[in-house]
Amino acid sequence: MQIGGEEKRRATIYDIAKVAAVSPATVSRVLSGRNTVAAETRGRVIAAAENLGYRTNSLARSLASRTSDIVALMLPDITNPFFAELVKSLQAAAFGAGYTTLICNTEGDPDLERTYLNQLLSLQVKHVFVIGLTLDRDTVQDYVAAEMNFIALDRPMRHATSVIVQSDNRKGAELAVNHLIGLGHRRIAHIAGPANVALSRDRRRGYLNALAAAGLDADDALIVRSDFSELGGARAFAELDRRGGDFTAIFAADDVIAMGALSAARASGRTVPDDLSLVGFDDVLPARFTVPPLTTIRQDAAAMGDRAVEAMSATETKGSRRRRFILPVSLVLRGSTGPPPKRSATC
Repeated sequence: MQIGGEEKRRATIYDIAKVAAVSPATVSRVLSGRNTVAAETRGRVIAAAENLGYRTNSLARSLASRTSDIVALMLPDITNPFFAELVKSLQAAAFGAGYTTLICNTEGDPDLERTYLNQLLSLQVKHVFVIGLTLDRDTVQDYVAAEMNFIALDRPMRHATSVIVQSDNRKGAELAVNHLIGLGHRRIAHIAGPANVALSRDRRRGYLNALAAAGLDADDALIVRSDFSELGGARAFAELDRRGGDFTAIFAADDVIAMGALSAARASGRTVPDDLSLVGFDDVLPARFTVPPLTTIRQDAAAMGDRAVEAMSATETKGSRRRRFILPVSLVLRGSTGPPPKRSATC
């Protein structure tokens, strides 16, 4: 390591990859002694490593012994309050297990994801927790071949060997809608999350299941989509209003969307819950301080972090076959839900 300019910067496998014109994953396979690389490519990598003064034995020992004390978490939006809570819980669980956690905010950009993963390889990071990784299957498998261990949180990855730790999204949606139905609501709108996100589809399915179980017909005019943002929630509410669906309640795909819808409802002259009931999903800290406080479905971020770290240890002894851990959710009742307005109540 360079200190005060007295020593040359130590080469990384990222440097070797550039010189040898191969991927960092290929460099990792060569230097760890795996026999899955063509002889000509292998020679090119070894020559580049020697020319750069790379300490190959150190890397090989680290990969073989799996003793790295650093793990990483890659997530698409660190400003999302649920992700912030998940970061906190995962860091605590990892620290308790003897690991330091690096945080990588990817913004859902595959090029940025690839850059982070290359750097993590160069730091000899083996265990990577991911939320919503967008890289294609072949690219992910290249990193898996370099012995990088992925554990997906909140939503699955695009390859069949990953471990996934997530909440019971479908059941949570059913709890939310059943609560509204129990209060007497029959025209219940849904602000769904992005269609390309698995948990959005699960929560939409739970919404439809609850309606069907109650003998209520689904109305496409009462379903709109949003990204996971306050602005998206406000725009989705405006679209529902424009459609004129005479809804008395909304189930939003997450709390951030719900908070945007709550603000838009207030701006439209509606009072929550007297004119309109609203349920979110996640139970993030800000949901407790909206006016009124938000009824929501609680995900247990602490349990998710604990289980994820446990799953990391399990993969060391049980291999990398696909496993799914589904965590229970619960309904948290606050002030944003109540019976429908009498003029709108129907049987």
